Amino acid sequence: MKTVEDFLNEHPEETSKYNLDPQKLTERDKLRNRCRERSLYLLEQAPKTESKLREKLLKSGKYDEEIVNETMVFLKSYGYVDDQRFAEQLIKQYSGTKSIREIEQKLYQRGVDQRCIKLAMASFREDEELSQDSEMKAVKAAIRKKCRDLEALDADGRRKLYASLMRKGFSYSTVTKALSIDEDY
Repeated sequence: MKTVEDFLNEHPEETSKYNLDPQKLTERDKLRNRCRERSLYLLEQAPKTESKLREKLLKSGKYDEEIVNETMVFLKSYGYVDDQRFAEQLIKQYSGTKSIREIEQKLYQRGVDQRCIKLAMASFREDEELSQDSEMKAVKAAIRKKCRDLEALDADGRRKLYASLMRKGFSYSTVTKALSIDEDY
């Protein structure tokens, strides 16, 4: 069985290409490797968007813009950072509990670019029934959380409930439909 040393002796050009010898690594290469390791560690803790990961690496002050850019290219090439997939996962995670607008706002806050958000929302809305069903579930959950007895609400309480749900990002038609369905029961 060949060892790394045997490989390096047979293919000296590969040594410089891949920097396989730790003693021959430049400070820049060591810094690049540390940046990659740090990125993988951060991604291991929780999924992150490219912008949040980039921000965290640059904020540490240990890595310059060029090394962070190289690291992002590396992470994207292996699929460790994918804002589109991140957006789709977040939409699925919150689809039954938050309004569509609130989910979009969360994605903006996490640094997902507008194009990825639109694509992820479009794929979610393709299944129109699922989209409307999850929105209705979220409205009903919010109604249950806000008031225990919907029939006991007076006009002022109902107006406040409407306003609260609208601020949460639910559409007027969805809120009206959810409140009328709850009144039927």
